[in-house]
Amino acid sequence: MTPLPLELGKLPADQIVPALPKTVWFNAVGTPLSESDRDECDIYLRGLGANGHTIATICTWDEALALSQRASWSERWWERERQEERQLFERAAANHSPDTVLLRLANLMQGSSALFLSPASLACTRAGADAKVAKCAAGAAAQCLHQYGLASITGQGDEHPFAAKFRLFLAGRWPLCVTDAQFFVF
Repeated sequence: MTPLPLELGKLPADQIVPALPKTVWFNAVGTPLSESDRDECDIYLRGLGANGHTIATICTWDEALALSQRASWSERWWERERQEERQLFERAAANHSPDTVLLRLANLMQGSSALFLSPASLACTRAGADAKVAKCAAGAAAQCLHQYGLASITGQGDEHPFAAKFRLFLAGRWPLCVTDAQFFVF
């Protein structure tokens, strides 16, 4: 497992985006997963109770777009992520006011659309892919940043599934979805 760069998990949520590298996003999509990438996938899956799932690599932007638009995702996985987000928010709101948590998350998300959309657009252009997939990829990265922000605010460690998922994005990947048997990563 690769720790988050600059110990991002120890930064206040509103200081994470300025500390993030600008050039890593989506630069490894379509390439074989490294052992470190697989380790992060395992941490993420284990944290969501999806043990035994295989990891499938997506090779093109068109495949990624098609998969992201399919309705065959695992409802259990989807609900488990939502449940974890709610629990983290409740934990954060118990230590701070809900308004304070929302303000910290809003501050975290400022600037994230440009941080993710520009590299996603560049990667799509280089691959000759439709530009709408870049918006989808950037939105997924922003959602993951939000999840990671909740984990950060509540002091979760590197073994938290949202930290592992965020590290996949930092490694230039796009974690797409979990079905009943597979975790798809681009």
